[in-house]
Amino acid sequence: DPIRALELHLSLNTFDDHLPLFCYISPSGIRCLTRRRFMSRCNSVWSASGIPNTTGHSFRIGGTTEMLLSGVPPDVVKALGRWSSDAFLRYWRKLELLGPRHVENL
Repeated sequence: DPIRALELHLSLNTFDDHLPLFCYISPSGIRCLTRRRFMSRCNSVWSASGIPNTTGHSFRIGGTTEMLLSGVPPDVVKALGRWSSDAFLRYWRKLELLGPRHVENL
């Protein structure tokens, strides 16, 4: 449950408003969660479960698909993903579900 995880994070880690949301306390002080550290942690958990390592790109694809399946208009998905072209359309998964939801907006 990502909502509960975020609530737990916020209850355990309170920081100044000027710091990023995903900061945490380490033995060396306050640290900010980086993409590299996040992916390293994910891959160590997955590896322990026999799941192959991956890059963060799969999150981009999954996020794009999830937003589109939730009915977020493609132009909004494009803006949120900071795409300057329609290249994000290559990432669409479950096209048979997405097409009918968005074809009426063309």
